[in-house]
Amino acid sequence: MSDDQLNHPDDRLDPSPEESVDVGGHPKGTLAIVGIYGLLFVIGWLIMYFGVFVPRGPLTE
Repeated sequence: MSDDQLNHPDDRLDPSPEESVDVGGHPKGTLAIVGIYGLLFVIGWLIMYFGVFVPRGPLTE
């Protein structure tokens, strides 16, 4: 085998700068969805607590 066959351009481990893809960013859309879900969960819990449980009063009188 010749040296050209051993060092084929497709066998490179690190791509050249024009071939690299920027994957260093954070998933902002996913983070926004999770944040909105968390906020809606807290709002729903507060509505249940103050709208259902507090008006009914304590379990024993």
